[in-house]
Amino acid sequence: MGPNNVLLGDITGADLPQKPVDEIALSELKNKARYNKSKEFEELKSHMVERILYYQRFLPDGRRIVDVPKEDLEGMWIVANTIINELTQVINGYENASEMVEEMAKADGSK
Repeated sequence: MGPNNVLLGDITGADLPQKPVDEIALSELKNKARYNKSKEFEELKSHMVERILYYQRFLPDGRRIVDVPKEDLEGMWIVANTIINELTQVINGYENASEMVEEMAKADGSK
């Protein structure tokens, strides 16, 4: 019948390259997905969310954002935003791990 994965309208019908699933990466992703459901992660996530809320109101040196002169605010605000972004990425990485494992399993099962 011909190759399964071809470009629409391709006369030659060559197979598209397929990337094999990296078993080590998949194993790590499964571990993240499992840890995401644990009580320890919920406690850790709660702490990280509290820190995000803190850095949205205070600078890393403890001063309230509204009390800091504008010229002093810029450098410290960059640091606070960097911390917020890093904590958010950690939380999202663990929360999205289950979804990514499911997608990889679907892609692997469709062969």
